[in-house]
Amino acid sequence: MCRIGREREQAGRGERGFSLIEVLIANVILAVGLLAIAAMQDIALSRNVDAKRMGLATSLATEIIERIRFNSPANATASVGAYPYNFNVTCTTTTCTGVSPPATADATTQSDYILWKNRLGTPDSSGKLPLANAGGTVTSVATGPAALGQVLVTVTVSWNTGVRQPTLTMNTVVAPL
Repeated sequence: MCRIGREREQAGRGERGFSLIEVLIANVILAVGLLAIAAMQDIALSRNVDAKRMGLATSLATEIIERIRFNSPANATASVGAYPYNFNVTCTTTTCTGVSPPATADATTQSDYILWKNRLGTPDSSGKLPLANAGGTVTSVATGPAALGQVLVTVTVSWNTGVRQPTLTMNTVVAPL
């Protein structure tokens, strides 16, 4: 019996458990890893919101450019006078106001302005504007030879995210048919 007890004692010496220091170090490494994952999750969510806002701004700018291109034959050209697409819209967190096109602008231009202002000012399901503190500007200037009657239309949409103020700018050239 004595010999069996000695064998158990010798076998037990080779098997050691974890020390308290090893357990604490493993817990610290695990905690740092979990904090890194939590930080990545926060960054991923904020970038997802940024991408949604950029997509909305792109959609709004593209929409007004398409309306301008579609309506260009019905509007004055640079060779005749000022092209009517010059206006801006400014939004707060809940409403949008703007400087409308010149009084000489036709009904189509006025309608495009009102539609674009309303689209910028449409709240989401929470009642807030998706592009809070946004601004939208449409400008048009003559470009190229005057005989061609070309007009450079620039659409700019900017918004405030708190730290940054992203801006999206799109240009197109419109000419009479």
